[in-house]
Amino acid sequence: MKRTTTPDVITVDEQGRESTVFALKRSCNGCGQPLGDLLDRDLDADGHAVDVRAECPHCRPVAEAERAGCRTWLLTPRTIARVDDDIDQLRVFAKGYWQPGPDGKNRVVGLRIGDGPDRVVARWGDWIIRHPDGRWSVHKAPTGAAS
Repeated sequence: MKRTTTPDVITVDEQGRESTVFALKRSCNGCGQPLGDLLDRDLDADGHAVDVRAECPHCRPVAEAERAGCRTWLLTPRTIARVDDDIDQLRVFAKGYWQPGPDGKNRVVGLRIGDGPDRVVARWGDWIIRHPDGRWSVHKAPTGAAS
């Protein structure tokens, strides 16, 4: 179901003061892309935001993979240690993926998983997917997404 995106309404009173009425907006909790207006169904009974990745055109494949039994991780600079540890617990080789930065110094920009021709590389903002059959894949971050 497509969400409504209510535009802001700016009014000016007789003294020239502006006021703006706006609807709260909801973004995908996977990639951060805007989805539209916040709805009552977006909060659970305790007031916590629910997972809406299945509504996002970009993140829907990740949500579908999870429903099919895949294990997923979102890779960011803040999550890399936990993701690396989780993958190590599965007895799969994982190591930081390095590239030269704008200053010429090498920097970690993601994670390399596995070895040999079947290895995959995930960069910041990518979803790492482990399929039930043991294969690994990467769902790339949307173009222009911040990590």
